[in-house]
Amino acid sequence: MSIGGVALALSLEDEKLFARAEKRYSAFADGVGIGRPVNVVPDCAGNGSEAVFASDFESARVLVSAKGVEFRGVKNEYALDSLMRMFLSWELLSRNGFLLHAASVVRNGRAYIFVGKSGAGKSTVASLSPAGSVLTDEISLLLKNNGEWRAFGTPFWGEFHAAGSNMSAPVAGVFHLVKAREIRTRPLRGASLLRALLPNILFFSSKTQDHQRLLEIAGAASEEIPGHTLEFRRNRKFWEVLP
Repeated sequence: MSIGGVALALSLEDEKLFARAEKRYSAFADGVGIGRPVNVVPDCAGNGSEAVFASDFESARVLVSAKGVEFRGVKNEYALDSLMRMFLSWELLSRNGFLLHAASVVRNGRAYIFVGKSGAGKSTVASLSPAGSVLTDEISLLLKNNGEWRAFGTPFWGEFHAAGSNMSAPVAGVFHLVKAREIRTRPLRGASLLRALLPNILFFSSKTQDHQRLLEIAGAASEEIPGHTLEFRRNRKFWEVLP
């Protein structure tokens, strides 16, 4: 499977979990060659002291070490999905990318990123967008590729249950959602856009150098991607005011 160009080869012992994972990530398995091996095991033994990256979800843990990538203590698809997000948040550091709590919608060949905390309106934006245009309604993947910022579909969905499209598009802009009576946009640039992005970036590393690298990537995105505040209400007319 491949998410945002990160190719992974999951190895699962549990046949039922394998079947559920195969169904959940089916759209992201087409045309993928050999990916980075990820060993998924039900046992969570080991302290992970040798890991270059480690993070926990309830009783499960992701470990990246010289031995490879392991998802330990995975007993259901929810733990697998959570560890997948954790691992990608770290792996994307080396690829000039990050995961963002945001909905992404493609319009006229470009991706519009709608960022905001839970309840801000991301799923509403997705529900008001044309069928087939939603890359994701919950977790967006942004990546700078050959000098261009692109948004990729992900299999991580929210209330709208948009499973995500295995495709990408150049980013038109990032729109910080604010509920209001009137629909309008205001420019959001540089440090102001960075302040809107940071609380919504998914990141699980505890290492200082990883945080520094993330800040570099997010800082570059806030300078290079057009940003706006979108004062928004439940109405398709919001598309009419977008730059």
